[in-house]
Amino acid sequence: MKKTYRRVAPALLVSLGGLLASHAQAESGIQELWDRTTFLGQIRLDAAYKTNDEQNPYNQNAFPFQDVAVERQAYLPPDLGGGSWGAVPLMADPLGLIPTNDTIRRDDRVYFEDYETNQLNLRFSGEMDMRFNREWRMNVKMRAIFDPVVHEGFNAGMFSNDQGGIASGGGDRYADTGETNFYEAKSRTGENLNPFEVAGRDYMVDFPTFILNYKSGKYDLRFGLQQIAWGQAVFFRTFDVANSLDLRRHLILDRGIEEFEDERVPKLALRGTVQATRNVIFDAYIGKFQPDILPNPNTPYNVVPSQFYKPLDNYHSGGYDNKLDAGFRLKGDYGNWSWQAMAVSRYNPLGVFSWAESGIEKGLSPWGGSVGAAVEAAYLSKPQCQGEQNPYDNFCRLYGSVGEALGHTPFTVGPGGVYSDKEWFSTAASVRLHGVDVLNRAIADFPALRDVFASPVNNVEEASALLNTFFIGAGGSIRGNVERDYYREDVFGLGLGYVTSTEDVNSFWDQIILNLEVQYAPERRFTSPDLSQDGIETDEVIVTLVAEKWYRWTESFPAAYLVGQFMHRSESDLVGLHLSGYGGNVGNTDPKLPEGIDSANYLVFAGFQPWPNRKFIAEWAFLYDVEGGLLAQPLIKWNPGRGMSVDLYYNYVTGDLHGDGTSTLTRAIDHVEEVGMRFTYQL
Repeated sequence: MKKTYRRVAPALLVSLGGLLASHAQAESGIQELWDRTTFLGQIRLDAAYKTNDEQNPYNQNAFPFQDVAVERQAYLPPDLGGGSWGAVPLMADPLGLIPTNDTIRRDDRVYFEDYETNQLNLRFSGEMDMRFNREWRMNVKMRAIFDPVVHEGFNAGMFSNDQGGIASGGGDRYADTGETNFYEAKSRTGENLNPFEVAGRDYMVDFPTFILNYKSGKYDLRFGLQQIAWGQAVFFRTFDVANSLDLRRHLILDRGIEEFEDERVPKLALRGTVQATRNVIFDAYIGKFQPDILPNPNTPYNVVPSQFYKPLDNYHSGGYDNKLDAGFRLKGDYGNWSWQAMAVSRYNPLGVFSWAESGIEKGLSPWGGSVGAAVEAAYLSKPQCQGEQNPYDNFCRLYGSVGEALGHTPFTVGPGGVYSDKEWFSTAASVRLHGVDVLNRAIADFPALRDVFASPVNNVEEASALLNTFFIGAGGSIRGNVERDYYREDVFGLGLGYVTSTEDVNSFWDQIILNLEVQYAPERRFTSPDLSQDGIETDEVIVTLVAEKWYRWTESFPAAYLVGQFMHRSESDLVGLHLSGYGGNVGNTDPKLPEGIDSANYLVFAGFQPWPNRKFIAEWAFLYDVEGGLLAQPLIKWNPGRGMSVDLYYNYVTGDLHGDGTSTLTRAIDHVEEVGMRFTYQL
């Protein structure tokens, strides 16, 4: 036993010593890694207060004709012998329940508190940068936002006794059937559009960056969540096509000089940059497709009419969540000259919006009185269609009831929808839709609409007769249902840069950085003004010219940064809507159908000027639509020290600086006049 012990003991001591040494090395390694890790933190308060009385015209409290009395009349449908729509008025309701003609004021049925504060949220941002060695590092940025909800906004629950309430079905209706939801963004399956975030009604947490980075010599590889910013323009995105945009927090009304830093959706991607030659850089990526995220209904910066259900997003159900984007860019610098070229294969993140089946089986009775009852009785009087029969060519029905038929159409009976023909045309124009074509498209694409006696119309008057008949028959309003799909496109770009040089180094014209960027996208898909399933397919050319300059006006002030820009777009506006939908009337006016415009052209002047002690910085950003729109944002930044900074700015938007405003981009948000404040504290 003693001999065994003498043999084993030294071995145990050696092993124990090795373990202690390994543990000491591990602790030393962890300590070294910790010493090479940096942490940054920031607390930020964002607030924006309205300075005018206008409310968001896409929300329930401020739709066109909200407080205007509108006359409605029901007519005998052509399919029941009424000739053309509007030819034969229906007789008055003998029971006095809901007459066949009436006067409707929208705000007698729908009302909620007006917004005074457009934005108020508290944000924490944290960053960790961990360097494993000279080649490897990990960078993580986390963002957490909380909204105290100073205005409760629209609550669908308050309408449970009106037209049977706002029904659910056909997909996840998270943003429509309860309280106003400020941050959640889900597809029709109930899954997050951004899988790397956690969000609720009044909060969200996500990771703008989460990358593992390898850099050695001429190679730079990054894998994880990241922003790939190839463009150089303020407001404009010509080469900046890799990431989609998240517009939930403040639309495009944040500090203009920041470009899209806070709006880009992080992309899960592998990106590699190589110094291919002494003068040329090769940059490429492959990543997961992520769609644009739009504000929810009835939120302060919503841009989709809330009379419609929030568009059902087919990101997961259509298999787009498994799609990949890829692209590369070459950039060369030769003295005062530079050039760049890119090619990207991607799914357009804005997508194409089109009519969708509601999936909600809800009939006209009992809310529609005698008109609704008459429509349902007439429907049941039709025999069931047999074989190849259809309601277009035969007096037969496809389904067992009007409710079942409406479940196969884009329209749902319910409060808070469209209440009159005038509201229909004005709302359609506000989102670049053609009020007559969009109605005919729904009838043509969904046989169940013809089944319940809707038939094509030839003009505004006939469309008004059809619409008001169904609004009265529904007992108030009808809500629309839209879906979003995505289409792959190829995007090509060429750029040329030049830095001016003069003999006088103090001349304003010396060292101006000029960049010309051209984008070409063949067969790009856009949402059609009639909401057709496949949208509009056409080639698009985008041309952007950027001039940048650092200039010192006087020796007593630091140099100011100045940038001027021009963009020409052949097919779409700055947010990607096709120009054929421009030109329609918006507001409490008679219908004027859109006729479209040939091109969109924008000018930008932006910059900043620091004070001598840099405690103050004056900033400005102006976006001018040559058709007569303006977004102006003057800003003053105060740096009192001790990690604190305060930004005070004003957003002024108008869509009719000159002209009637029907052809400007900014018309969509010209209700915005707000004073904003951002307080930041670096931890």
